[in-house]
Amino acid sequence: MKKLLYLLFLSSVTYTSAQIDNKNLAKEREFNSWSVSVFGGGNLMQNSDLNSFDKGYFTPGYDLQFQVNKQITHAFGVIAQFQMGQTRQASTIYDNTPWGNSFTGRVHGKTQYHGVSLLADINASNLLRRVDSKHEFKWAIHLYGGVGILGYKAKRNNWYGSGENYEVTLDQKMDEKSVYSQVGAGLRYKLNKNFDFELRAMYVMTGDEDFDASGKVAPGYTTAADTHPTYGGDNMLTVSLGLHYKIGKHKEAVQWVSPLYRPLAAPAPFECVDEDNDGVCDQWDKCPGTPEGVKVDGSGCPLDSDGDGVPDSEDKCPTIPGPITNGGCPEKILRISGDDVATKINTYLEGIEFEYNSDKIREQSYDKLNHAVEVLVANPDYKFIVEGHTDAAGNAEYNQKLSERRANSVIRYFANKGVSTDRLTAVGKGKSDLKWPECNPVTSCPAWKNLENRRVIFKEVK
Repeated sequence: MKKLLYLLFLSSVTYTSAQIDNKNLAKEREFNSWSVSVFGGGNLMQNSDLNSFDKGYFTPGYDLQFQVNKQITHAFGVIAQFQMGQTRQASTIYDNTPWGNSFTGRVHGKTQYHGVSLLADINASNLLRRVDSKHEFKWAIHLYGGVGILGYKAKRNNWYGSGENYEVTLDQKMDEKSVYSQVGAGLRYKLNKNFDFELRAMYVMTGDEDFDASGKVAPGYTTAADTHPTYGGDNMLTVSLGLHYKIGKHKEAVQWVSPLYRPLAAPAPFECVDEDNDGVCDQWDKCPGTPEGVKVDGSGCPLDSDGDGVPDSEDKCPTIPGPITNGGCPEKILRISGDDVATKINTYLEGIEFEYNSDKIREQSYDKLNHAVEVLVANPDYKFIVEGHTDAAGNAEYNQKLSERRANSVIRYFANKGVSTDRLTAVGKGKSDLKWPECNPVTSCPAWKNLENRRVIFKEVK
């Protein structure tokens, strides 16, 4: 409730401030706020002595509505409505006369009515709409409520249900004694800039016990007014289809626009000043004065792919982290323990790439493999299992063979660099041990996770 009240307040404040800033909202805001509407549909008498559905009887009447609408804010409007129609209703009664004659019959009634009312219109969808949404706003839920005065002529036929001879039970004129109210909701669809379509349901409360043509209670008799004792007046449900025509020269109506939209003035054209010509405007450049030709990231600072603090333009090993003192390359490897050797090699092998559906190693992975070779040459006393892994694409048998070929491809590369193959054993794991198990199938994961599933791992043989 607090959120609803806040949004109502915010919508009103937005409207008021725009009105002050623009001096004349109707002319300057570029929105249409007037429309006319026509609705047609059916009605059902309910909570009355005579109903539109009674023991197998179901005959709805008709209802017409003509409206002039004014949208006050993006979320609130008022409606002046003229309404007319006719209901049809009936009831089965049991008569107990003073002479002891008893019989069951059905009484029929119909009521011709016309009324004028003033309704409040709350655009609930615009009230609760996300103002950052980029989608076109074409559906909206509207809530209605209001009061008016109603005139009607209620007629009822004889108790035997001939349906021909109707007599007037009440001819109610439109005056201060015929106040009625109604509430309801509608689902509106934007057809185009000129027309909207709406399905609407309204519950009409007449406040009058004679609206259904049941007549007055007769002491000593069971009459139509006694069949379904009701309190507070006869009610009616209307369901209608309607068409709205939006009046005005502007391209959009105010009820279809974001509550926070205020086109007060066109924004000044943006000028991007880039003194160092690195492609990042000076307003956002965190590293101004970058030498020409140096690749930079989104903040305008020199690109550092491996994150070792040495810019790619100066890094002799741009894809492998290393200290500044060694030009961004790893320092010479000393003898370390077997577990540490495997960990070091796995760090270097992380992200090595193969040609698609092949065991051919891509050239951009050679630097990583060369550093892994340095670790193996510096520690000749250890033996390792070289595990090949694939992603979840393809069948298990094919992936098993592909992972074996890729593991052997890495061993061949090491052998060509002087590493003894007696120390290395290739094992294919296929897709049986995914680094990211949730990537089965591969369509359930982003590309980078599937890439990490396609890997080669070293494990020490103890």
